[in-house]
Amino acid sequence: MGEFASEIQIGAAGLGLQLLPAQIEQIERHVSLLLKWNARINLTAITVPAEVVEKHVLDSLAIASHLPAGRLLDAGTGAGFPGIPVRIVRPDIEVWLVDSVQKKVSFLKSALAELKLPGIQARALRLAGQPKSEGLPAFTAAVARAFAAPSDWLRLAEPYLTDGGKAFCLLGARDEAPDREGRLHRVRSTEFQLPSSGATRKLVEYALEP
Repeated sequence: MGEFASEIQIGAAGLGLQLLPAQIEQIERHVSLLLKWNARINLTAITVPAEVVEKHVLDSLAIASHLPAGRLLDAGTGAGFPGIPVRIVRPDIEVWLVDSVQKKVSFLKSALAELKLPGIQARALRLAGQPKSEGLPAFTAAVARAFAAPSDWLRLAEPYLTDGGKAFCLLGARDEAPDREGRLHRVRSTEFQLPSSGATRKLVEYALEP
């Protein structure tokens, strides 16, 4: 394991996760590829490795245990967060990474090829709430990080979910989220702290009524 391994291992342990060495290596490789590509194309404004680990990787790992098994839509995935770390630690989840920026999807496809990670794919697509015409399947869950305002994201997510499917909003501690939006109603709100900075994050879970 390399230069980011210790931060990943310690940070994950702070979230109650015990990662296998192979999982840490894959996550570390994702971070290394991100930093390498970010020198050429804008994947993230966060360029300090320790901050990438905390604000992207650990933020993603914190929500992994809350997601149901099945098929996950990661909307506006950017550099692959939370989808890639989620897939690494949750092999029971099939992940679809979707982003409207072709350059970011080019990075994702290259990273997935190098990681040799099964059960995950990347698509260049601007989501418009039309899964059939967009060639997307029904999803057990959908998640977005800083993709849109909570109400806007929930309205967009609804048509992509199976009955009983879950939509997740990942927010700052003071961000507000509705109790209901369309057929989606709030079922749980969980707060967690990032291990290094102590920053509080909030994960709000919604279920789709039949």
